[in-house]
Amino acid sequence: MKITVVGSGYVGTVVAACFAFLGHEVIGVEVDPGRLAMLEKGRAPFHEPGLDTLLADEVGAGRLTFTGDIGEAAARAAVVFLSVGTPSGLNGNPDLTALDAAVRTLGGALNGPTTIVTKSTVPVGTNQWVQSLIEDEMSARGLDDISVPMAANPEFLRVGTAIEDFLHPDRIVVGADDPIAQTTMRALYEPIVQQQFPQPSPAPRAVTVEYVETTLSTAELIKYASNSFLAMKISFINEIAQICDRVGADVTQVAEAMGMDHRISPQFLRAGLGWGGSCFGKDLTALATTAREHGFEPPLLQAIGAVNDYQRLEVVRKLQAHLGTLRGKRVALLGLAFKPDTDDTRDAPATQIAAKLRQLGAVVVGHDPVVTSLPDERQLPILADPYEAVQRADAAVIITEWPQFGTLDLKRMANLMHGNLIIDGRNVLNPAEAIRAGLVYEGIGRGGTLGSPRRRVSDV
Repeated sequence: MKITVVGSGYVGTVVAACFAFLGHEVIGVEVDPGRLAMLEKGRAPFHEPGLDTLLADEVGAGRLTFTGDIGEAAARAAVVFLSVGTPSGLNGNPDLTALDAAVRTLGGALNGPTTIVTKSTVPVGTNQWVQSLIEDEMSARGLDDISVPMAANPEFLRVGTAIEDFLHPDRIVVGADDPIAQTTMRALYEPIVQQQFPQPSPAPRAVTVEYVETTLSTAELIKYASNSFLAMKISFINEIAQICDRVGADVTQVAEAMGMDHRISPQFLRAGLGWGGSCFGKDLTALATTAREHGFEPPLLQAIGAVNDYQRLEVVRKLQAHLGTLRGKRVALLGLAFKPDTDDTRDAPATQIAAKLRQLGAVVVGHDPVVTSLPDERQLPILADPYEAVQRADAAVIITEWPQFGTLDLKRMANLMHGNLIIDGRNVLNPAEAIRAGLVYEGIGRGGTLGSPRRRVSDV
């Protein structure tokens, strides 16, 4: 099947590459010349494990191409996926400016029956608006009789495991009110539902894929509800962590026991510094805005975001409790991406924490295995080696749960630091090992401070 994917950001690039891998003829649209040049060479303009290899293979095989011309790409397609960015707008709803522009271009380019599929996360009712806009543009060209069926197909890709999530999902959600769109989407996803395609290496986990077919509006809401629920679980366990620190309990054991209940499950019950990234906050805000627009004030949705905002600055409060004033103190932040296996720093806790620390007069340096720079307004020295980052530091803070941080040479860190305080913001270290290495250890919700502060001559 000939497929066009409009928007070659994170989601669009993964979708285009994976459909090409399944044997379809795919054109990805990218309007940024620099990003387009990379994609044409089979290279992703962002970090995602396995994606560069997949892109190179599919571009090399001729199944995947990229262009900057939306109209040209769409005119040749049987199915067009819309995967443009929908960032939060000033009113809480997503900003649909990019989607509007793409849709108008589509309406001016389509010449035959084409199924239009929204991958972008959009408010309830957006798909009907998209269809009307395309039909109006086509009608202006005298093409009233051409069918443009719509489908809503929200993505559930996780940064760091996106290829596996596409090929081996828990479920596929398709909203479609038109029989043609329903038939087209079933055909597209049948190999994945049946798990009948050449499996990439390494061998995937065994999955049973649920295919959920529903209405356009219901599919739109499913994405928002899913992300809001996951954000709620994280905020819940972080609130429990606050209680644990005050009563001397260990949140890691609390969460483990809670997760043994199949009704709860252990997923997303890991205390830390809150969620970040481009999805949870945006989707939570959009869902709350939708509720208000329909006459309902959602207290729980508001509380989820408030807990997360508070939790992000827990690191600062802990540093102040140990160091007193932070003015002139050197603090090393380990991990700048919002989660491991990505270079994505959008709404990353590290950027907010760094800004607050500098506001309080601290000298802040960072280290991340993948992130090498931050947006201009949030720049800070980023060192390639974690031990260089902690050298002469009064305190080190683990912000992102990169696996490599769990195997750091803690004795070496203690010897390099001016102080010996480590705040384990993701509970990745063994507290006993940290103490034996000579560090003062404090995690999140692990019962308080462990170890003895170092006294240096300069402190006496």
